[in-house]
Amino acid sequence: MPDPNADPYCVNFDKTNQNLTELGMVQFLSLEPARVAAASPKCFYFQQDHWRGSVIQSDGSTVLYEFYGHYFFDKATGDGGVSVRDFSLGGKTFDPASLPGFPPSYGQYFGPGTGGMISHDQVPADPNCAARAQAHPGAIYASAANAPRCVAASGQVSRRGIGTVKLGTREDRVRTALGPPQGIKRGFLHYCVTRGGSLLIGQPTDRSGTLGSAGHARTAMLLTTSSGFRLSGRHRRTVAVGARARALRRALPGWRAIGRTGAISWLRRGALLAGVRSGRVAYLGVYDRRTIRKLRGLRSYLKRAT
Repeated sequence: MPDPNADPYCVNFDKTNQNLTELGMVQFLSLEPARVAAASPKCFYFQQDHWRGSVIQSDGSTVLYEFYGHYFFDKATGDGGVSVRDFSLGGKTFDPASLPGFPPSYGQYFGPGTGGMISHDQVPADPNCAARAQAHPGAIYASAANAPRCVAASGQVSRRGIGTVKLGTREDRVRTALGPPQGIKRGFLHYCVTRGGSLLIGQPTDRSGTLGSAGHARTAMLLTTSSGFRLSGRHRRTVAVGARARALRRALPGWRAIGRTGAISWLRRGALLAGVRSGRVAYLGVYDRRTIRKLRGLRSYLKRAT
């Protein structure tokens, strides 16, 4: 549990037990007032959470909604904001601005599955908080040196890894090389890529949230949605995210279908992976066949990743 006297007050909530059959929704609603009460008197607040509502907790096919949220306010400056990613209803990507009651003026800042905005006039500024921030900025605001940064969009997708990140690399060494991730979702470290897209670094654990120190778990899977990394094939053909699926098969014949996660159809060729959506490559990746030995385990990793 976080220190109730801390300020800045940073919290990470797991809100994935909002089920109907085990009364998880009742428990969730009963805890929310205390969470709000703990945050409201703070000068500096940051929260991240993982929401998931389902009919039956243990049955992933009954998930009704899911998303990751980030929220903050700073009473020294009067700023506040919210961001949402991976928003889905019934397992399908959904635009949160389409929900009934969503403020129309904020709709332009949201889209399918994601969005966010910052306000500079809706959080009351507090002179006492401003004085604290001016006197002790290092204890309140993160330095740029420790802020998450994007991975360079260059390199190959190979059986050893993606770009400079190799299979088997420990999490602490990944963070030393790349810096802190933007987030951790179900055991995958998420990094933005400089040309757009993301790099997902998967480990055996199923944890979420960025709080806590890096561990020693070894990288078992790497996936990317960035066109900056390329997979080399025959006759000097290369394939990147965004290419047509038939171009992938021409460059490297022998892909086999191994299942689906939502709208993504997954293909495997040895240790290489490709996710196809609407006839185009949406993911490229690789996995450690010594760690993930069975097809069932491979599908479990892919489900956690997406």
